[in-house]
Amino acid sequence: MAELTVSKGEGNAPALNEREVVAYLKAHPDFLNRHPDLLESIELRHRAGSAVSLIEKQVDMLRAKNQRLEDRLQRLMDAARENERRSAHVQRLARTLIRAPSLAAVAAGLARCMREDFGIEEVFVGIAAAQFKRRDIEGIHPIEPDGRLARAFDDFFRTRLIECGPIAPDKARLLFPKAARPVLSAAIVPLEKDKSLGMLALGSGDAQRFQPRQGKFFLELTADLVAAAVRARL
Repeated sequence: MAELTVSKGEGNAPALNEREVVAYLKAHPDFLNRHPDLLESIELRHRAGSAVSLIEKQVDMLRAKNQRLEDRLQRLMDAARENERRSAHVQRLARTLIRAPSLAAVAAGLARCMREDFGIEEVFVGIAAAQFKRRDIEGIHPIEPDGRLARAFDDFFRTRLIECGPIAPDKARLLFPKAARPVLSAAIVPLEKDKSLGMLALGSGDAQRFQPRQGKFFLELTADLVAAAVRARL
């Protein structure tokens, strides 16, 4: 068994070299197992000024570590439950759109699922006027290539990229003229990006509901379902 030796300072008093002590303890992690009495005799100064033994400090550290692990596990469980809930809602949306007998039923079912399952108050579906010219279906509108909507969202129609975040009041009124309360944030998603079928817009009175850096998977999946339902009924 290796022995811990210390040098003698002036007057033969031990002159401990802290680095050597630390190195020794690291090299011999069983040192305190061989000297358990030190666990209670070594004191650590608490920030509040009180002293605690090393073993008490270890217990406190273990408690804190366990709490962190429990908190992490709880977050993982919460995320799993949220993913399961969202998956069930997406399945309901898919069934609703597949079973819809008409474009009007598609629009109504989409709006209902968004409101009841996802807390999204406003829905707008715009279809390129070359493929859809009717104006009598609530929630589905033709988009003229040189119309107000096309001009207002020129960047979107040029890039065909999802836009999320705060929305200007004039654009919100253009998309959601019958909104019960002002729409403060929105997500605008292309329908059939490669074929330019149109756009899906989701609006909320909560300014934080849609954020520029939020995940896009749910929006893309919803747009794919809507595009397939609309295309099948054009």
